[in-house]
Formats: sequence, C-alpha cells, structure tokens
Amino acid sequence: MALPLRLWFYGSVSIRSVSTETRRNRGYGRYRRRRRGSPVLLVLFLLLLLGLAYLFLPIGTQRAVLLGSDARADEPARSDTIMVAATGWDNGMLSVPRDTLLPIPGAGDDKVNAALATGGPELAVETLEGFTGYSIGNYVVIDFNGVQEIVDAMGGITLTVDEPVELGTEDGQYYSIAPGTQTLDGGEALAYVRYRGGADADIGRVGRQQQFMQTLASQAFSPGNLHRLPQTSRAILANVETNMNPVEAARFAIQLRISGGGTTETYPGSPQYIDGISYWVPDTTAGQQVVEETLD
Repeated sequence: MALPLRLWFYGSVSIRSVSTETRRNRGYGRYRRRRRGSPVLLVLFLLLLLGLAYLFLPIGTQRAVLLGSDARADEPARSDTIMVAATGWDNGMLSVPRDTLLPIPGAGDDKVNAALATGGPELAVETLEGFTGYSIGNYVVIDFNGVQEIVDAMGGITLTVDEPVELGTEDGQYYSIAPGTQTLDGGEALAYVRYRGGADADIGRVGRQQQFMQTLASQAFSPGNLHRLPQTSRAILANVETNMNPVEAARFAIQLRISGGGTTETYPGSPQYIDGISYWVPDTTAGQQVVEETLD
C-alpha cells in the first residue's frame, strides 16, 4: 500500500505545480497587457495636459473684433458696440466709438459702424485692421436683442452703476436704474448698454459697454453660475456669430474670463460736425499709444 500512496502524493504535487504555473502565466499575461497599454494612457494624458495648457495658458496673442449688432426691422445691421479685444500675456480691450470717421475699404470715409452694414463682419475686421495696424482676423457678433436672453439665462448680471439710467424702449417698456451695485435682468441690461444720456453721451455709453462686456465674460462662466451653464450656453449660441472654431472660441472666452478684460481704453478723438453729420474724429497720434497698450 505504500507505493500507491507515494504515487498519489507525487501526482498531487504535480497537479498543484501545473495549476500554480498556469496561474502565474495568466497573471504575467495580464501584467504584459497592462504594460503594453501604459504608453497609450501616457500619450492620452499628455494630450490632455497640452489641451488644458492651450485653453488656460496665455500662449501667443489672440485678437477679435466684438460687435454689438443693432439690426431692427428691415434695416441693415449696424454695429452699435465696437471693440477689439486681445488675449495673451498682456490682455486688453479697445473701444472704437461707433461714429468714428475712418476709411472703409471699398466704401470710402464713413462712420466705422457702417462697415458691418456694408460688407458684414469680415469688412468690419478689415477696416479695424487697417485702422489699428494690427492683424485681428476673428470676429464675434452679438445680436443686441440677444443680450436680454443671455442675461436672463444667467439669472441676471451684477455691476456698478455710476449714474442714473432712464430709458424708454420701442416696445413701450421704461427702465429706471439707480446708481450703486445692481443686479440687472435682461431688459435692464439692454437698456444699460444702449443708454446715451448723461454728460458724456455716446462716450459714456462706450464705457458702460466695456464694463458690461468684461462683467459678462467674468460672470457667465463663474463657479456660482455653473448650474445655469446649459441655458447660458444655449442663449449664447443662439445670439452670437463668430468665425472662430469651438476650441478657439472657448480659449478666447476663458482667457477673457481669467484676465477680466485687462487694460481697457477708448480710442481718443473729439466730436465734430462735418456737412451737418456728427462724427467722432480720431486723434491718431494719441490713438497709436492706446492701441499699443491694449492690443500689442
């Protein structure tokens, strides 16, 4: 009986040895597969880092013309708000009063806001590139009626009002906004950026529009408004036109949000009547300095 017992014992050891070796081989196969997958994960991780760096780091300079279109009824669209924004290491925003007299390619000397009506946003960009001497390329056109929808989607916009605003609108609404820190709804925000009263008239409105655009960029995607991001994004997409692709547009918006707009200036000049028409005649000598401060 001793011999069979020894055979059974050796056989058992052999079976256990094969089973253990099989498990080791299987585990090693999994290990090898994990090692083969590691370079792929590393590449994906590096691509993610590069993408985030592109979006959030101020690499290079990105410029865009910001136009607030005041198209009404069947009239051609003219730009009521005209700004050139630059993002990068030195962010800036330059407002050009809509009555600024300057050469429009193919149309002669006219108010800068006529460029949008004459040749669309592309001509507005070309006009401002010639005026500032800087390559811009990009444009963002905001339908002024859409300001109301965007601000309402955000749940309002909070900003500091320097002087009383009293304005009636074409649809019979009347808005009265007191000085101080106010949270405006969409209708009030539209009245605020369109108001031309006060001692500074149109130039005062330019300042309010600068303030509004900076605040909008800051608050629309702030952590406190993340729960409203879906409806805000839908309102922006419905009322904003741009020639930037989604990645470029996202980077531009993020950089504006981070910087808060940077240095803001209005192109200097003086109001003058020429042939009975009111113009803002630019001071190109002083203007060159503010252009460099905001767009360089």
